[in-house]
Amino acid sequence: MILSAGHGMLYDESSVVRGTGDVSIKGSFGDRSVDSTGWMKGTGSMSLESLRSMNKIFRMVNFTQKSDLVFEGGQLKSQKSLESPLFYGGVGASVNERFNLSHVDKSETDMIRSNNRSDNTLVFNTKMAFEGIWDIKNQQGWSFNAKKSEQKYSGSFETQKNIEFRDLGKK
Repeated sequence: MILSAGHGMLYDESSVVRGTGDVSIKGSFGDRSVDSTGWMKGTGSMSLESLRSMNKIFRMVNFTQKSDLVFEGGQLKSQKSLESPLFYGGVGASVNERFNLSHVDKSETDMIRSNNRSDNTLVFNTKMAFEGIWDIKNQQGWSFNAKKSEQKYSGSFETQKNIEFRDLGKK
């Protein structure tokens, strides 16, 4: 973590993991305008490259995560949540992903940007080929009037999913 003259914060983390065996990964990242949590657990052969970065200057926050994952020869379970609590003046937006897979080849980029309560973006882009169960939900708002979408796939699929929440902001 690097602090710059008391005006902000930069955090970068990168990983490269290759091998066969037991896998257990947990992580969370939070700020008043960004929330990212997740876990991955299984046994098999894995190749994982990941990057996570947050740049914060005063109230402006840019958070990005990227990963490339290849897994086979066992079972891999995962759950991940991305949330932008300040989206649309505090209504909030989220993307939640779960999977239980025997094989996956996946490339993903997630981004949350917040300038203020009315200028926020959440992006979830993934491209993957998999064997198993994949469930993805996205939601805008927290009440019974929330806009929701849920998809569940069980079998062998190739998918590409691009989700973007963007409020227009006040100028």
